[in-house]
Amino acid sequence: MNRRSQSLRRSIAAVIALFVLLMFITGLLLNHSVDLKLDKQYLTWPWLLNHYDVDNVQADAIYLLDHSIISQFGSEVFVDDKPVTQAQRPLLGGIVLDEVIILATDDALILLTSDGEFIERMGLAAGIPPRIQNIGVFHGEPVIQTREGMWRSDFMLEKWEPISLQGIGWSVPSPMPKSLEDELITYFHGQGVTLEQLLLDVHQGHILGQVGIWFVDFIAVLFIILSLTGIWVWLRRIA
Repeated sequence: MNRRSQSLRRSIAAVIALFVLLMFITGLLLNHSVDLKLDKQYLTWPWLLNHYDVDNVQADAIYLLDHSIISQFGSEVFVDDKPVTQAQRPLLGGIVLDEVIILATDDALILLTSDGEFIERMGLAAGIPPRIQNIGVFHGEPVIQTREGMWRSDFMLEKWEPISLQGIGWSVPSPMPKSLEDELITYFHGQGVTLEQLLLDVHQGHILGQVGIWFVDFIAVLFIILSLTGIWVWLRRIA
């Protein structure tokens, strides 16, 4: 029984020794983070980016309009990889009319230039029918679908008339092109995970999430117990 106890104690001591060694190494590097420029060194290993959930972006809405890709992240609206305006309501669709991008939410139309510059926001006060559900084009003219029916206007968007038409090209969502997704990842998450962040998370146990934090606490408790039992054995021998 005594041999088993000693073997278990040695195993625990070995695990703790490896853990303490890791803590010392990461702590030493972090102590010289500025000199080593750890915050300027980026890691782009696929498994690491996936672990930090920075290898993808999830848009709330994506629409391909001519040669522009419109996407929405929360309240921020992008044209390609450039943020252009805010929309507190979800985008429901968009069209391009005479080189003007027209985006629809349920309560307004947002007008942008072909380069993504904000022009204006038109709502009920500007005569836009309420409770919009979609936007499309019929023979070069804008058409919107609302809960009360369809409405058509001209390129000025000043007057709207109720209509009943077939064959309207309604706006539909699109998938995010991989090339644009990579650019948006850089916009939202930077160039990758810094070496400083990785070392700090390893040092604190955050690299494994809540489990890692509890593991660090567990090893710390084992280290305390091992130290106390070592002192107790030493005191018995000198007594």
